[in-house]
Amino acid sequence: MWRGLLALVLAWTFAHLVTVGSPQWGLSTPHDSLVFGQMIAVALFPVLLLISFGTQKPLSGGIIAGAACICAALALLFYS
Repeated sequence: MWRGLLALVLAWTFAHLVTVGSPQWGLSTPHDSLVFGQMIAVALFPVLLLISFGTQKPLSGGIIAGAACICAALALLFYS
């Protein structure tokens, strides 16, 4: 139960950070960048959820998802 909750929280946090940071990261208009960030978040949410919940060792999936969240947070921090 705790693995599923942790996986959901980490995947949602990653998707949220990508969506929030996308207008500062790229394309010509902020709206286009936001839509692109939402597409990335929608595509990577189930992948990260499955990776963090589906590994054989309970801790390794959380570490992978946590590292993805830290990378998204650092990108948001450095590019804003």
